[in-house]
Amino acid sequence: MKIFRIVSIFIALIIISFGLKTNAQTKSPEPKSGFALTKKIIQNHLIYPKEALDKKGGKITVYYDVDAEGNASNYRVESAFDEQCAEEAIRLVKMIEWNPALNNGKPAAYNDYYTVEFSPKSYKKAEEKNPRLMLPEQGHPAQKSNKIYDLKELHQTPKPYFANPQVNMAAYLRTNLQFPDQAKQFEIQGTVKLNFVIETDGRASNIIVENSVGGGCDNEAIRLIQNLVWTPGVKNDSLVRTRTTQDITFQIGERNYHDGNNY
Repeated sequence: MKIFRIVSIFIALIIISFGLKTNAQTKSPEPKSGFALTKKIIQNHLIYPKEALDKKGGKITVYYDVDAEGNASNYRVESAFDEQCAEEAIRLVKMIEWNPALNNGKPAAYNDYYTVEFSPKSYKKAEEKNPRLMLPEQGHPAQKSNKIYDLKELHQTPKPYFANPQVNMAAYLRTNLQFPDQAKQFEIQGTVKLNFVIETDGRASNIIVENSVGGGCDNEAIRLIQNLVWTPGVKNDSLVRTRTTQDITFQIGERNYHDGNNY
């Protein structure tokens, strides 16, 4: 019995020790949009340097520091296969908003990194299949600061840009929205609310679902916003990063969606 008691105490001490070590582990920073969506956002924003398109691609790791409030700084690349691609990688990683690291459940400073992949073959193939819509040259330079502004702070607010001036946001959604099969099957409907940042290149980043509908509607709303280009916000004659929201309603009915079905 004595031996059994000693063994039991020893096992209990091991379990407690393991629990303490687990609780003491630091959780690294995470993008506010999540890693999977952030990867897609990075790919959507990536502009491959022309001079590098005929070279072999590769991966570039960007290092940075994230403070206890989630603010990143001190971006740097230690080695790269191409200097212009390194500059593009830093530009892309600077877009990401972070949730801070956690140490014992509390926000903490952390030295982190993010890797951007450059594939000339994949980039060329994607551009040939579906060339991205580009903004006309803007009459203002982009602000060098990485600050994000609210709409009320701007002198000119962002607006969706369409090559056809007869198209507006409502027409874009009506024409391009694909009602998800799962939502049809279970008759799911409602309004997805997205919070995101419009970058100075006119594309959305840091997309967060503030109001979820489910049934595939959230992902479809994200797809629609990712495929849009906006004229960026303007502050003091400079293009700036702008935080905004967009509601996208999924409603069962013939008047709302024109995909050949009545439901």
